Amino acid sequence: MPESYKKDFPNTLAIIDGTEIKIQKPSSLHAQSQSYSNYKSTNTLKALVAVDPRGSLLFSNTSCLFSGAISDKDIFEQSGFKKMLQNLVQHGHINEGDGIMADKGFNIHREVEECKLKLNIPPFANAGLQMTQADALLTKKIAAHRVHVERTIGSVKKFKIVGQKVPLSLFGRVNQIWNVCCFLTTFQKPIIRRK
Repeated sequence: MPESYKKDFPNTLAIIDGTEIKIQKPSSLHAQSQSYSNYKSTNTLKALVAVDPRGSLLFSNTSCLFSGAISDKDIFEQSGFKKMLQNLVQHGHINEGDGIMADKGFNIHREVEECKLKLNIPPFANAGLQMTQADALLTKKIAAHRVHVERTIGSVKKFKIVGQKVPLSLFGRVNQIWNVCCFLTTFQKPIIRRK
């Protein structure tokens, strides 16, 4: 664990984020509506990615990419990540009260608490009110560490096959393709190197 991360979030074991890969527009209207991402304004498939404090890939829902319309809350549960965390706590591999870091879009407080863990997300500013100095500092600290999951996702997407629009002809193998790209990323040097 990098020293700055250990100082700011000593019990936070993973940083999570959702990512989307663009896909060719399906011919079926139902498939189009299911895979349409309002965030990307195109059809996508979505994955949950978790990295350790050094930016090394810990988890990606490699067995099944989800349609772009899925919420972050649903992908947290349906990807198997929540169940994996519960099993790790139950078997003593991680401690109750350890943390998961995410961005504001992950409205998963209750789900993380069910795992007996803590969620570290940037605080929300109240409408019309200025954020307190402490909240602004916490937001800045979380952003400085959350960037590592985004950099790892960028490493996966450097593989052109998932970094550009995936054609319909590859849909039958898209999960395996995503899996291989994630797997190959684990052989790269960590985003943050030991000092």
